[in-house]
Amino acid sequence: MPSPWHDPNRSPVNLVIKYVLFFFNFLIFLVCGAVTGLMAWILVEKEKAVLNAYDFFLDPACVLCLAGSVAFVVSFFGWYGSLREYVFFLAIYRYIMMFLFFVEMVFIVLIFVIVYVPESRNQLNIYPEDSLKEAIVKYRDDEDMQNLIDGIQELLECCGTSNDDIGYKDWARNPYFNCSTELETSDFGEFCSVPFSCCKKENNGLINYLCGRGMQKSTTSETLRSETIYIQGCFKSITSILQNNVIVVGGVIIGILIPQMLLTSFTGRLIEQIEMQMAKWNRQQMR
Repeated sequence: MPSPWHDPNRSPVNLVIKYVLFFFNFLIFLVCGAVTGLMAWILVEKEKAVLNAYDFFLDPACVLCLAGSVAFVVSFFGWYGSLREYVFFLAIYRYIMMFLFFVEMVFIVLIFVIVYVPESRNQLNIYPEDSLKEAIVKYRDDEDMQNLIDGIQELLECCGTSNDDIGYKDWARNPYFNCSTELETSDFGEFCSVPFSCCKKENNGLINYLCGRGMQKSTTSETLRSETIYIQGCFKSITSILQNNVIVVGGVIIGILIPQMLLTSFTGRLIEQIEMQMAKWNRQQMR
């Protein structure tokens, strides 16, 4: 059988590779375009003011808008380049995918070191939970941020951001929940309390939304706290979950990285095939 290089009636371009790249990236293009548009509309409607990095990265709408925009642009290079067999766009797509893969690998190694080698945190001076304490301070400033924090605390059954068993004390940083004398004399309802999302479910499966009141007072026993609210910090909860589910975490990582590796490999192969086709055309024109 003659090779594609010598057969003038057969293209070296593999249609399976071409259209797998096209359909996969076109689907991402449509989904991310819709997500980006929706998040942008939400930010405009609530008149979001971004004053610093915390305001941006602690707002789900901002993060989703950024991630959606990046994926929207990257997938455009992928589907348009594969459909039109445009080598320049495919090369851009491939380099971006390789860069993202490298960044993800660095992030995975960093997470592995932080979670599975705890003593290295002190040596490297890495304390990611400290950067999240700003979310505690801004809890009441943004409804979306508030819902995100409440959702995380309910899901992970934790309270506060710390990597210890007294994470509930982090809420003393919030001006509405701290134990200042001014709030106490004004009979403020949330004085020395924690949010309802720290509350444990009762025997009937319901939550007492007022159970967090006064949980930071020094007169409240640690036993009563542990029976009423979750006292462990959320970062410790995440660490414990990751440590106890190594196989699941590994499976998720593989499930994320393998498709990226395949797409990057397919893109490189398609570029070679397109260049082979172009070279064949040039040879035919020279005859």
